Amino acid sequence: MIQDTTIVLCTVNDMLEATFIQEKLKANGIDSFLENENPIGLNPLGGIELKIFAKDKEKAEIIIAE
Repeated sequence: MIQDTTIVLCTVNDMLEATFIQEKLKANGIDSFLENENPIGLNPLGGIELKIFAKDKEKAEIIIAE
């Protein structure tokens, strides 16, 4: 089912920014997940991926653009 599929909403460079976005999404009823939570310096090119369910994509994009 497409609503159960997770997608990458955005990639950020630090945990503080990832947590801020995740809390903003949660306050608006959107579940999110973090992936590649490597300590700073181990993966400078990869970053932290913030994932959401595909069904929440449009709403999440509006929320993080605010």
